[in-house]
Amino acid sequence: MRSEQVACVCVLAATSACIAPSVVASTGRAVAVEERALEWRDATTADVVGFFESERISGEVAASLARVNYVFAADGYYTGAALVLGGEHPEYQTLVGTWRLDGARLVLDDGEPVELAAADERLRISTPDGVLVLRRAALE
Repeated sequence: MRSEQVACVCVLAATSACIAPSVVASTGRAVAVEERALEWRDATTADVVGFFESERISGEVAASLARVNYVFAADGYYTGAALVLGGEHPEYQTLVGTWRLDGARLVLDDGEPVELAAADERLRISTPDGVLVLRRAALE
């Protein structure tokens, strides 16, 4: 399903220590990254309209997608691009069509509705195969 296209966000943390790793158990050396809790709610048309880039993925589709971008226009037009992994080389796949809200669900073209939530300039698209979190971005 097209709306299942999601992307991973990787965080790289570099640290240095003067204590040998054998002195401190690995659980004591682990760095805990706390994610700010978002208050998700049903998305409105105003939440959806704009340019979005992938922020995070989960689920099965995470293994095949590196990046996802969407533009949703107020008149129901959308376009998207996904950097798909898994073939001999990564390749972009593009989409163009229409979107609409069906209650708290997003419908792309004539596809099946998928769960859609909004929070803090983000959209969360949830399907049985994964979750795509998009963040609003400036289109420059």
